[in-house]
Parts: sequence; structure tokens; C-alpha cells
Amino acid sequence: MISTVLAFAAYLTLLGRIGAARAGYATVIFPIFALVVSTFLEGYEWTGFALAGLVFVAAGNVIVIRGARPK
Repeated sequence: MISTVLAFAAYLTLLGRIGAARAGYATVIFPIFALVVSTFLEGYEWTGFALAGLVFVAAGNVIVIRGARPK
């Protein structure tokens, strides 16, 4: 329960610093971070589909963030 409260507080801090739009993109990264942690702590074995998903998520974030820049 305490970790949930700390994570929520960290997310609210992130919202305040970078805004809701960009913080929304960060939520897409959370599952990737969870997979990396699981790899080291739980022995998660990466598959081709998992790696492809990682590439698509990263590429999507790059495309969206580049498009969100003020011109």
C-alpha cells in the first residue's frame, strides 16, 4: 500500500513538472519498465513479440513527442 501511495505521489509530481499530455506518454513506458524489472528479479524471458512490442512502444512515443513540440 505504501508503494502505491509513493508511486501516485511521484506521478502527481511528474504531472506538475511536465504537464498532463507528456505525463500521459510516460504511462506507456510503465509496462516496459515493469518487464525490465521482472527480467532481473523474476527471470522473465523475452520473446520476439515482447521485443517487437517494445520497439513499437518506443517508436510511438518518439513520434508523438516530436509531434507535440510547439512550432
